[in-house]
Amino acid sequence: MTQALQDLGILALGTRFRVLSENMMATVKAFYDEHKLDFEPRWFPLFRTVHKQPGIGMMALSQQLGVSHAAVNAFCKQLVEAGLIELTPAPTDGRIKQVTLTASGQVLHTRLEPAWFVLRQALETAFPGETADQTLQLLARLEEAVDDRAIPRGLKTVLKRDRLLEGLEIRPYDPAMPDNQRYFEALNTEWLEHYFTVEPVDRQMFADPVGLIIAPGGAIYMAAVHGQIVGTCALVKRSDDMYELAKMAVSTVFQGKGIGTALVAAVEDHARSLGLTKLYLVSSVKLPHAVPTYRKLGYVDSATGLHELYQRSDISLEKVLVS
Repeated sequence: MTQALQDLGILALGTRFRVLSENMMATVKAFYDEHKLDFEPRWFPLFRTVHKQPGIGMMALSQQLGVSHAAVNAFCKQLVEAGLIELTPAPTDGRIKQVTLTASGQVLHTRLEPAWFVLRQALETAFPGETADQTLQLLARLEEAVDDRAIPRGLKTVLKRDRLLEGLEIRPYDPAMPDNQRYFEALNTEWLEHYFTVEPVDRQMFADPVGLIIAPGGAIYMAAVHGQIVGTCALVKRSDDMYELAKMAVSTVFQGKGIGTALVAAVEDHARSLGLTKLYLVSSVKLPHAVPTYRKLGYVDSATGLHELYQRSDISLEKVLVS
């Protein structure tokens, strides 16, 4: 590259970064929308920083993010209106506003982690090999990747069913890992809030899954893809001879890939290990894919009225477990 072209490229960096940023934002926003994740890509740096540093001050945010105090104020206002962060006076100086995620913000952060995991892998797929040393070369590659839709292609590659199943691990719930509880709650509330509401019986289980599910004789299994938790399913003891397959949830980003089927299989195997010959579940015909999927897995209509446990449920299913 000649000196003249280098100078031109440097002078045009602002415009090129702006166009690149807009294209990247549009790609990521389309990905979020596709998977029903109500989040603006431009919120990510502030949102992620507040998650890592709860109670951080506005001025510190401005310095760490490298943006003006006015810009931080504007983003905080949007996130407050969205119910994702809250501003509180610092104990030592009421003029300083501390920023923390709300409970809803914490749950959304957990829901977004599988999406960010996939986006990171898509970027790695889009840019194979070593990164060029020079900024202009890197920028040119980024522009080319966005222009020729390399990142969307990378998303398709990362989310291929075979690739996901190769990296799939179904493992028992580990009480020693706090991530297990927050994913168990966040992944389940994701579909509950989308189709119904979270009922008191749900909140009780989310708050104490070990005490209310595992300790009485049940089990919880977590699905992880290349280490990222993306799904969960539970076996709940209702009586000595009645166990319910419950709290099945897979991140919207990873649905339709066979992960739910693998979770059901793990729960059924656990039920067999307990000597059970039948498994029950409740669902709703309002869910577009749940009941048809369960029927494909061998579940049939049951006269057992387990659906009375939940206001949202209107159908009971059962399956005879063959050893």
